[in-house]
Amino acid sequence: MLRGKFLSMILLMTAFLGVAVWSVWNYDRAFKAVTRYTQLSAWSLAQLELEIQSFQHALDLYRAGATSAQEMNRRFDIAWNRLDVFIHGAEAKPVRDRSGAGVVAERILQLFQQHERDVMTGKASDKGLQAFSVQLHQALADVRDVMVRNFTGPMAIEQRTLLAKTRVQNFLILAVLLLACALMLLQLFREVKRQHYLAWNDALTGLPNRAALLQHLASLAAKRRAGQGEITLCLLDLGHFREVNDSLGYERGDALLKGVADELTRHRQPGMFIARIGSDEFALVIAGKIPAYLRFPFLETVLCRVQRFVFDADPAHRVRAFMGICHQAGATGTPKERLLFADIALESAKRQRAHRYVVFSSKMHEHYQRNRQLSAELNELIHSAPGDQLFLCYQPIIHERGGNVLGAETLLRWRHPTFGFINPFDVISLAEENGMGERLGQWIFARLQHDLSRFPASTLARLELSVNLSGSMFHTRLAEHTVQLMAGGPLRLDQLVLELTETIALDDLPLSKQIFASLRRHGIRVALDDFGTGWSSFSYLRELYFDKLKIDRSFITAIDSDERQSLFVSAITTLSHQLGVQVVAEGVETQAELQVVRRIGVDKVQGYVYSKPLAIDDFLTYCQHWQKINPVTMVRLSG
Repeated sequence: MLRGKFLSMILLMTAFLGVAVWSVWNYDRAFKAVTRYTQLSAWSLAQLELEIQSFQHALDLYRAGATSAQEMNRRFDIAWNRLDVFIHGAEAKPVRDRSGAGVVAERILQLFQQHERDVMTGKASDKGLQAFSVQLHQALADVRDVMVRNFTGPMAIEQRTLLAKTRVQNFLILAVLLLACALMLLQLFREVKRQHYLAWNDALTGLPNRAALLQHLASLAAKRRAGQGEITLCLLDLGHFREVNDSLGYERGDALLKGVADELTRHRQPGMFIARIGSDEFALVIAGKIPAYLRFPFLETVLCRVQRFVFDADPAHRVRAFMGICHQAGATGTPKERLLFADIALESAKRQRAHRYVVFSSKMHEHYQRNRQLSAELNELIHSAPGDQLFLCYQPIIHERGGNVLGAETLLRWRHPTFGFINPFDVISLAEENGMGERLGQWIFARLQHDLSRFPASTLARLELSVNLSGSMFHTRLAEHTVQLMAGGPLRLDQLVLELTETIALDDLPLSKQIFASLRRHGIRVALDDFGTGWSSFSYLRELYFDKLKIDRSFITAIDSDERQSLFVSAITTLSHQLGVQVVAEGVETQAELQVVRRIGVDKVQGYVYSKPLAIDDFLTYCQHWQKINPVTMVRLSG
């Protein structure tokens, strides 16, 4: 593209130079034409003088008896015609208008007209012919004076000097234009060269960029199809690099990146390609001379050297190097697929926080293909009519202090015909990673309304449903969207509880406060789910107002035999009650665990000890049975 623009500019500049050269050539042609025209004018004046002199000479010879009257008359006619052409001809106009040449010619013509009869009938001794001869001598003197003034005098010299000067000026202008064009072309060439460099190279480190990497991989793939060796693609990522920029400044961050680039360059081997493809990500491509069995030890050495460098370069020792490798001898993937596979291996290394590289494997490839298939099918399911694959289950939440309201958590389930039961966490992850998180949330609310539409009004009135939110749904318009999704359904807004994980709710406290306030204005309650699994602390309960706090099952399991677990849950419960927040114990599975959480004083219990997650029909039966054995004891139904 840049090359095309450069060629276009060259064509434009060439056209401009062509026009300039044509202009000068045209001027030179006009100059020569004017010169020739002037010469023709001079010739016409000279011919006039010559023809008059010839006649005057014939006249003098006739008067002396040395020529005949016929010869004199012939010369007279020729001179008369020359006068007429000079006076009325267009080619003689420039010289006729200068220095009185036209006036002189008119005066001579008048003499010819005055003495025409004398010439035609007169004798050699006539006084008329004598007077005509004298007058012609004077007229010829006037013609000669005009000749001198037009073509040898100051005016003629000045005109020729002006023309010559103008000609030189035009050539100088052309030279300046040519020089300016040459400078512009030079500057354009340098700029295009720089832009071409930036299009294929990283400005900071000077290494090739992502586009150059893909082009190199495509070139290697073409050679490999011709049987010229294997390709190993390695991605190296600097974890926590952004913290260096934030704490030490971008100058230190840039210096660290340059250092890593230099470290990689120092280990460059024949057949190796190094590129910077992201803010903190580098790529190494090995092909050709290094045998496959030596590549992995070599890359491990490179990783160790880079880790040592970043450890020394970061005073806080936060930055770590991770490496993912794609080496598939039998694969015929495209460059983008190879890059994707290496990136999957890199993400695996970052998740494992591995101290060595991770190689993309067939298992990873199968997992990737499975996720791609599941993602496409999930997108189809949430945009189609309700079916049997994707559905909701409901796990009861029991109020331990009695009450008229039965709670339940809405749980997403996917029973795949090929892969069987899909973990709900994987379903949410698939939706979030592929931009379907909010649409999946809309499907859950729609399915909830659909499921509850079969409940009798008396049963529905004593229910409280909790819905888990994904990160993409937690935004400033959450309350507005929730009201729209619940509109026209059987469940009131005050019967709805939105559950948020710590990583969602506590990521941006000012934003969370704003969203919580908008939900509260509509009567929608908020619960903090999985308390204790993220980076929460008791101080967050002071910053944000939650209606409920759900203690993660990891703190409930074996609580009857682990005193530390019991103390921890007791502390959470006590502080939550002091803040006016209800406490729900999740994952209670045994009677022993139930007795402990009851003794601690939690408000509600959710777990297999009461019920597993139920399909909608079984949940309806459970609700009706629970309501029979827990009749209404208060006028106002409250959770």
